[in-house]
Amino acid sequence: MHLRNKLLTLFGLCSVLTACGPNEYYVPVNNQVGNAQFLSKTSDTVRVVVSNNLPELIKKAREQGKDWLLSYKSAMYILSAREYTEDRLQALGYHVVDTGSKAGGVGHPNVIALVESAEDPSKAHNVIRTWTEPSYTDTMGNPTAWDTKAVAYTMKHIDYKVTLIRPNGKNNPLFICNNTELSTNLCIAPEHPDNYEVIFTGTGSMSTDANNAAYILDHITTAVWHDYPNMMGQYQVFLYSQPHPEVIRVEPDSPKKGS
Repeated sequence: MHLRNKLLTLFGLCSVLTACGPNEYYVPVNNQVGNAQFLSKTSDTVRVVVSNNLPELIKKAREQGKDWLLSYKSAMYILSAREYTEDRLQALGYHVVDTGSKAGGVGHPNVIALVESAEDPSKAHNVIRTWTEPSYTDTMGNPTAWDTKAVAYTMKHIDYKVTLIRPNGKNNPLFICNNTELSTNLCIAPEHPDNYEVIFTGTGSMSTDANNAAYILDHITTAVWHDYPNMMGQYQVFLYSQPHPEVIRVEPDSPKKGS
């Protein structure tokens, strides 16, 4: 069973997944190279680890209190970020362990990918989409008058961050898979991870009215990991959304005058 479907069952919840919206999305990314040795396809093994707040979000979602739906959605952003980070690394040809529903910390990584994702309500905004429809036609069926229609949408702002690191020392807590029943057997990052060198930090965001966390993170991770490790710096990445995200063009951000 695919991980997303398994997690829906484990949560004991149901969700209407919608991915409506435009066929093209824009994702601003900011990718920065660190000071550690570059990631190797032959000598490195990567484990993707989720942020420390996931177990608490799942606990609140399962309790189904007044904020259960918010906690559920927040957890799904993190879970989707992990899954698609694994997918992108594997597609690029890197060795990734403890993946999908087979997670549990049995692998032996020497590189950790810390992933985070969350909605930022402070950046939500409303947009009005308009279109015209014929209101009158002549005897031949040709439109002679038009009405303008409009629908208001709330655009959510979703952030994604991945930090690819080399922990120092074989006994570093970052190598310990702190999985629990509340993490659905996934490896959880320490509360305050430290003692490591950074290979790469990638961030991306998306403004959308889509409600499916997997759909959204599929787009953002596609943009952030596009052409890794060559696309460092700030870029505007445009993706065509159907049937799967596909990068159609990349535009480097132009520095502002005086900066």
